[in-house]
Amino acid sequence: MLFDPLITFLLTLPPAVSTGCGVIGFCLYLTNYTLVTFRIISSQGITFFALNIFGAMMVLVSLAQNFNLGAMLIQVFWICLGFVAIAIRLRAKALFAADQINL
Repeated sequence: MLFDPLITFLLTLPPAVSTGCGVIGFCLYLTNYTLVTFRIISSQGITFFALNIFGAMMVLVSLAQNFNLGAMLIQVFWICLGFVAIAIRLRAKALFAADQINL
């Protein structure tokens, strides 16, 4: 299967590394929402969604050894939603740039 080597790698990580990845993901989530709260970044910007994606990925790594279906589904949802949101914003930028060239 396509993901077998990745799954095998994640399952063989030392527990401390797996837990550390989960803590890093937690820190990324907290950092992201703190930056939005203090209006340092916008919740509509690509940075917001990129931080959410990386945070969710790190939490997913930690779930490989301490699996929880609900937590895994939440992380996969955040990753998918983040990629869709980034694609929408990049497409809008490209269309705006094309409109500016055609003026």
